[in-house]
Amino acid sequence: MNYSDINPLDWDTIQPHVDALLATDLHGHNVEAWLQQWSDLTAVLQESAAQIYRDVSENTADEEAEQRFLTLVDDIIPQAKVAEQALKNKLLAIEDYTPSADTAMMMNRFRTEASIFREDNVPLQSRLMKLENEYEKLVGGMTIEWEGKEETLPQAQLHLREQDRATREKAWRLIMERYAADRERINKLYLKMLPLRQQVAQNAGFNDYRAYKWKDLARFDYTPDDCFTFHHAIEHEVVPLATRLHTERTEKLALETLRPWDTEVDLYGEPLSPFEDAAKLEEGGYRILQQVDPALAQHFAAMRDGFLDLASRPNKRQGGYCRSFPISGKAYIFMNAVGTHRDVNTLLHEAGHAFHFTESLRHPLIWNHDGPMEFCEVASMAMELLSAPYLEKNKGGFYDEDDARRAYAEQLRGIVEFLPYMAMVDGFQHWVYVDAPADVTPADLNAKWSELWDRFMAGIDYSGLEAQKETGWHRKTHIFSTPFYYVEYGLAQLGALQVWRNALEDQAQAVADYRAALALGDTRPLPELFETAGATFAFDRETVRELMNLVQAQLAILDTGD
Repeated sequence: MNYSDINPLDWDTIQPHVDALLATDLHGHNVEAWLQQWSDLTAVLQESAAQIYRDVSENTADEEAEQRFLTLVDDIIPQAKVAEQALKNKLLAIEDYTPSADTAMMMNRFRTEASIFREDNVPLQSRLMKLENEYEKLVGGMTIEWEGKEETLPQAQLHLREQDRATREKAWRLIMERYAADRERINKLYLKMLPLRQQVAQNAGFNDYRAYKWKDLARFDYTPDDCFTFHHAIEHEVVPLATRLHTERTEKLALETLRPWDTEVDLYGEPLSPFEDAAKLEEGGYRILQQVDPALAQHFAAMRDGFLDLASRPNKRQGGYCRSFPISGKAYIFMNAVGTHRDVNTLLHEAGHAFHFTESLRHPLIWNHDGPMEFCEVASMAMELLSAPYLEKNKGGFYDEDDARRAYAEQLRGIVEFLPYMAMVDGFQHWVYVDAPADVTPADLNAKWSELWDRFMAGIDYSGLEAQKETGWHRKTHIFSTPFYYVEYGLAQLGALQVWRNALEDQAQAVADYRAALALGDTRPLPELFETAGATFAFDRETVRELMNLVQAQLAILDTGD
């Protein structure tokens, strides 16, 4: 349907289309056409929101973009939420409609979303979005002075890879000092968020925010107790391996203890430097993706026309993400590249998200694009591993043979070191929203983070650096902006490792299975999506142990060059 008369930042131009949908005499025979009209309207609004979020990410100092964002948050999103609820209620009231296989999951999500919607929460959620943006704006504007020049924090973190230990320590301390300068402001922001989130949960009839968020995130296939099972498996099957890797690092660097500024430096000499600028990263990423799968490379090629923003610069939001533009039919990748192998991984990771959107575009309804977040991260993490065989220059990548092995090994070590950190971040949020006192203080938050750090992050010496350790939660954006969205990375990493395991036996078949799963979009439950990709949705000790054994075996091969 043509919605060309809509101004996405003027609700008066949107409401008549909502009214027309609400006025439709809806029966089983016309539901599909009605759903498509609603989907098309939603796509217009999502395209606009994606562009606005892109604008405030690319320049956090852009006041006009900030104003558009505030209009979106204060005016459009609240009214859109109310309209969506009315449309869902109308759809769910139809008695003679039997969903197809591709819409059954969508209807399940709609029922869940409708059940937790409360109009009283709309202004609270708008306030939260502004607080979350305030955090991102604060951190995105952080810089340090390095040898007379201003550097963004992603640029400053490059010095943590220097061979000279004194240089690494200096950079690490400057970064920590920059965060410490805004410690009180960050604490106040978070303590403003917590009661608002708890109020949202209470308004919806839940005792705590975790119970509300579980429904909000459509977590149909696992429970909080399953997360604790996963934490336990990581503590016993991954932490010992991560600790062993830290010990090996300490020995190879000839250190007495491993300090936090020693964790990024390359063990084999100068840090990998795969590209000089973002254009070279873009070109190399395309060459690698051509080797993985020509059709996926074509998806990436389409984004090279204005849908990539890869380089770090001042006043740019930190981190990286992929955003979908449903009207343009393209995904957009945002990141802060500074010339490291981590940037290569980030580009491939976000490309996996982009491919998920593009492959799932075959579904006509917007709610069936992409997928449940736990599988969205399989799409991204598996792409990193499926690309690993092509890191060598003679296979399309950036490196000679030795450096390609180093990069591959770095990727696998990073997975081992990430899983305990993931468990810590997830465990922190379970405590914050369920077990923490109602009048929780920054000191309480610091103490819990420190306790979890000691449980999961063994092998790094923080003696004399307790203040920096205990405020580590300040430096994790997800805790502020996307509460409870982090265990997905761990669950998905297990799926990605299984896709990689299959690829070690048959790369072409593993890629084919991966694409088949992406093409299902958000139309199937998690276990079926994992199964289509050649994996099992599981997170018990046995599963984790098997995959860690595989990682250890491959690291031994890469490190010896056999």
